[in-house]
Amino acid sequence: MRVLFVTGPTRESWYQLVPLCQAVRLAGHQVIVAGHEDVLPVVVSSGLPAVAVSATTLHAGLVDRSGEQVEIPSDAAERDLAIGRIIGRFAARSLDGLSSIVEQWRPDRVVGDAWAVAAHLVADRYGIPYVRFGVDIATPVAQTLAAIMELGPELEKWGRHDLSTPWLSISAAPPALRPADAPPSEPMRCLPVETQVALEPWMYLRDSRPRVVVSVHDPSLPWALFGPARLAELTVGLPGLGAEVVVAGSPAALEQTPPLPAGVRVGQAPLAVLAADCDLVVHQGYPDTILTCLDKGVPQVFLPAHPGFVEPAEQLTELGAARVTCAASSAPEHVTDLCGQVLADSALRETARRMHGTYDLPDPRRLVDLITAEIDGDGQGEVAE
Repeated sequence: MRVLFVTGPTRESWYQLVPLCQAVRLAGHQVIVAGHEDVLPVVVSSGLPAVAVSATTLHAGLVDRSGEQVEIPSDAAERDLAIGRIIGRFAARSLDGLSSIVEQWRPDRVVGDAWAVAAHLVADRYGIPYVRFGVDIATPVAQTLAAIMELGPELEKWGRHDLSTPWLSISAAPPALRPADAPPSEPMRCLPVETQVALEPWMYLRDSRPRVVVSVHDPSLPWALFGPARLAELTVGLPGLGAEVVVAGSPAALEQTPPLPAGVRVGQAPLAVLAADCDLVVHQGYPDTILTCLDKGVPQVFLPAHPGFVEPAEQLTELGAARVTCAASSAPEHVTDLCGQVLADSALRETARRMHGTYDLPDPRRLVDLITAEIDGDGQGEVAE
């Protein structure tokens, strides 16, 4: 069977899709990954064949169809609508390229990231069963609806009024963090893939001190409230806790990180390697970071870089596995004190460790039969014996 995977607009959205894509390929099916030019290098580095469908970026969506610059509102509801429309404009600029690969290759299934709205529309246009994949953390339904609204002209052009219900929906959200309004989905365990580097001993070995990892994120989202520089400012006091402090991120993120106190290790170290043996991860709330920390059972301190990241942070705080504070109004001293409290809280560490058990969702390989199931006369999938 031919399966076309379509990435979302960021590299992180691809990393979350890799385990499922690899599972389908390893089951013997033909796989091609479609995405915009900026994300193709990380797709290819994952060992998968890829084709570019657009040269656009999310930042290009800050200019609307009339050529006007778009401001991101401060109001949460209006902000979600604005973000959704940016995603919709990104999708609109991908339709021609995506249609071309579908016409040429004729896939049997289209699997799209939840933010890859163009994948859903093109699958509908060509009558191909569409499989939605979503992490469903910090992805409000309002954003998806606004993206579909933005695609109104394209829907009308192709004789449609709305997108169909996905033939199959898969979600990587742990049950504790799954939003109530998320679409019904098959659960899947997802440990996001990362760009790998040659490991240095300090990345997998630690000394006798508590180890605190500060995960700085690639500032790829145009609506993020702050980036690596602010995160570094807020965490500058962590060495005063007597901890070994490691700052890790992509080259783009580290380039924007200012000089740090003596003794702080800085490098492009894979978070999964660091989190496997550390006492705390401080981060901006991005879903791929949350999933990695949950998988490793490590406590988290959230400094949300976007209002949509606050809800999962508060959910994990209520469960007793994390703490959250506002990056805009917090002082470095407050962040240091909060991290010190977490390091001293054995109950919180144990709760975080146990969260790994609640994250025991089906392996991606168990979803392959559902994706490639035969379709009966009612349009329903039947797993072949």
